[in-house]
Amino acid sequence: MNDSSMPDLALPDDIEICRDLGAGRRSHVCLAKYLGRDVVVKIYKPHYIEKYQKQYKVNIGEFEYGRNKRAFDDPALSRYIAEPYRLLMPSEGYKLALVQEYVKGRWLKEFMQETGSLPVEVLQAGYKIVAQAARLGMYDLDISLGNILIQQNQNGQWQPKLYDFNLMPQHMCPPNPFMALGFMLGLRSKNHRDYRSLKNWQAFADNLSKK
Repeated sequence: MNDSSMPDLALPDDIEICRDLGAGRRSHVCLAKYLGRDVVVKIYKPHYIEKYQKQYKVNIGEFEYGRNKRAFDDPALSRYIAEPYRLLMPSEGYKLALVQEYVKGRWLKEFMQETGSLPVEVLQAGYKIVAQAARLGMYDLDISLGNILIQQNQNGQWQPKLYDFNLMPQHMCPPNPFMALGFMLGLRSKNHRDYRSLKNWQAFADNLSKK
């Protein structure tokens, strides 16, 4: 599959592809219509399907759908999470793909560059999301600054909306023995990367204010 072109994809009758949105690291993304809703169809790249199966012993689509649904089903998190609709499986005659709510919003990094600031309610929501996710046993939410969309709620306040749930948490598969020992001894928090990302949001805002 070429990152710059939309892959061939057999689809159920109730899903209609509208246009190509491009490729992320682990999937190719298309805008589509599903039951009258705007959705994205995330088609997983063969390399990462194989990697997750061999290295992590999981189906990447089932892994992401499960994490996405667990977060969306939590009343404290739902407003911040893109809704997962269905998972298309090769056993059904489709390529492995996630059908998910299309988030209409703005990229947080671009918003900050344009306005020169980080909305306080966005940062507060970020800390709330990380804390609540930890209560659910969910870590490594992939909330780096360049991976966050924000949208306005009914009160006109900005809030983050998470849509990417296929990052394998480090505590589940530590990249080296030293990190594995750190997790085991409690020297490294399971949500270390989540809080580091939040600090990076603030650091980016601080640097903008100095210009």
